Amino acid sequence: MEQLYQFFLDSKGLSIDSRSIEEGQIFFAIAGEKFDGHKFVDEVIEKGATKIVIHDEAYTRGDKTFLVNDTLECLQKLAHHHRMQLDVPVLGITGSNGKTTTKELIHVVLSKNYRVHTTRGNYNNHIGVPLTLLAAPKDAEILIIEMGANHLNEIDELCTIASPNYGLITNVGLAHVEGFGSYENIIKGKTEMYRYIAKAKGCIFYNDEDRVLTKNLPDETNCVPYLVSDIEFLYNNPTLSFIDTELDEMYSTKLFGIYNQTNIEAAITIGRYFKVLDEDIFDAIEDYIPTMNRSQLIEKDGITYIKDAYNANPSSMKLSIKSLMNFGTKSKCLIIGDMMELGEDKIALHKDILRYIAGYDWNKVILVGPLFAEANKDFGYIAYNNTQELKNDFGDLSAQIHGSTVLLKGSRSMKIETLIED
Repeated sequence: MEQLYQFFLDSKGLSIDSRSIEEGQIFFAIAGEKFDGHKFVDEVIEKGATKIVIHDEAYTRGDKTFLVNDTLECLQKLAHHHRMQLDVPVLGITGSNGKTTTKELIHVVLSKNYRVHTTRGNYNNHIGVPLTLLAAPKDAEILIIEMGANHLNEIDELCTIASPNYGLITNVGLAHVEGFGSYENIIKGKTEMYRYIAKAKGCIFYNDEDRVLTKNLPDETNCVPYLVSDIEFLYNNPTLSFIDTELDEMYSTKLFGIYNQTNIEAAITIGRYFKVLDEDIFDAIEDYIPTMNRSQLIEKDGITYIKDAYNANPSSMKLSIKSLMNFGTKSKCLIIGDMMELGEDKIALHKDILRYIAGYDWNKVILVGPLFAEANKDFGYIAYNNTQELKNDFGDLSAQIHGSTVLLKGSRSMKIETLIED
């Protein structure tokens, strides 16, 4: 490992993608479900890779290759080794909903005082976490590592790689039930972070109004509740606003949705914990612009779209719908797509969403996907098999919802956001 680590330090970074490898980088030949990186060994040599890490001897190319037992395992161990050279706070973030937005908010807040390195996009799995760690510069002062999971023990494995000494779970909801097997297992899986932080004698930040999280806090561990008793949130605007009640000053955010309150509370709490001035914290949150189909407000052709279509599960779907009902406009519409990875109860859970929708008054409800289509038999809303079918009719439909506020929500594979993309 020391020898490989020295190669890494002398390189210009590393890559697992032969298409984007740059001269002077190390290439890890990862064998995935669709592609085997070993097949691109000669290509990356031609592109100037300084060293290729392989586990298949058939691809040995003299001193250009570095043979290991398993390239993925080696990548993870190298990432852990690099992390341990960095004597800095490492904050691990997981949760069923909101972890990426929370990560981004904490990033902009802490960046007011520190050099912060954080997970890019949603690089939050067994490959993304190592790549994030290995991209951390030596002058980083704080690392923020997002961790996702859809099975038991995955958060614990990611914590073992990243060794966080601070941890935060945004919430625990009905996400990835198919992989976890039950809601109880989701709780057990997400709180693996708590148990890791406790063993590491680290610090946990938590929402003390969340019963599930407070119930699962480990004993004899430094646990910091959200420090926001002086903050009051307002929901009657297109986006969230909050008031510093001690100074009687209001701040406006660019984030839509009631559910973003706790994400903002987490960012304020961690900013305050790390001694960032309130003025800087609030300015950072005000300036933050959401991206990646998360809580975005878009005006197009006389329609206000709430693009919250990165992913969906029953918990986040209900929160998004509830948030739209608190929106100030009279005409409200839903365009919602199937929720994936819900296991054997998937139709029942989609029906539950439709019952929830039926409790409100809508200008129009449009369902997308075979799961909602099946659940819709007892309700009679407009339904399409996929987003492309809806696109074909959307010219006429958009005229019917002109002037409305429209929620776009669905699991990633539904690509609901493409409905309004040119």
